[in-house]
Amino acid sequence: MALALAVIAAGPATAEPRMAIFDTHVHYSRAAWAGLTPTVVRGLLSDASVTRALVSSTPDDGTLRLRDFDPSMFVPELRPYHGQVHSANWHNDKGIIAYLESRLAANTYKGIGEFHLYPGAEKLAPSLNKVVALAVARDIPLHVHAGAEPVRKLFELDPNLTVLWAHAGMSTLPDVIGPMMEAYPRLSAELSFRAEDITDAKGDIDPAWRSLLIRYKDRFMIGSDTFENERWASYSDLIESHRFWLRMLPPDVARTIAFDNAARMFGDGG
Repeated sequence: MALALAVIAAGPATAEPRMAIFDTHVHYSRAAWAGLTPTVVRGLLSDASVTRALVSSTPDDGTLRLRDFDPSMFVPELRPYHGQVHSANWHNDKGIIAYLESRLAANTYKGIGEFHLYPGAEKLAPSLNKVVALAVARDIPLHVHAGAEPVRKLFELDPNLTVLWAHAGMSTLPDVIGPMMEAYPRLSAELSFRAEDITDAKGDIDPAWRSLLIRYKDRFMIGSDTFENERWASYSDLIESHRFWLRMLPPDVARTIAFDNAARMFGDGG
């Protein structure tokens, strides 16, 4: 509760008019439930002018709690993690496909993820074929935290797959991201954790990133990644760090990245 009061008291980082944001990387996992009620979470997003959010959680109950509380704001995706199944072993868990199939049948999820594929995992996981098949059959994206090579492997399994690349690869550079976008037309990326990379030491937008974002303006989205409570406490600042570089882009490009691309993939809530 103290955390909830602190983040509400902090308020939005600025009172000036702000473009609406669709946040495509929100977690509402067990550690957040005691201090952050759905009402508080919605207030945090609203204060930051975030009007839609793609949500996953560990376990999945948190996702459904937010979806049921406000389906016009919260878009559910199904994270594989539950019980003893976590980021390092989910793809080798014998029951993972049955778990995913059961949850997908019971609820309307707009994606599968966000899940991790660590280096080499794509070579060791026969279940990935079935996960890809589930996503393609339901025409929903896989939200994947991975480097470039596992993403390439996913598209080798089925080029009709749609992938939302978490953090645009986290540390992957524009000169790798660009060719990935060119090679895989069904690849999009969200930019949580990348705001500091997109701007240079002087506070200007990095030229390589600017060129990449403009060229593939229809393929990038905004994300916060509230994987720990400390990031909920600074939620408005996380969103403002993206608005900072968005303002340096042509207005139509900024709006497309801020909201339109995610709304096209996940719905605008209307």
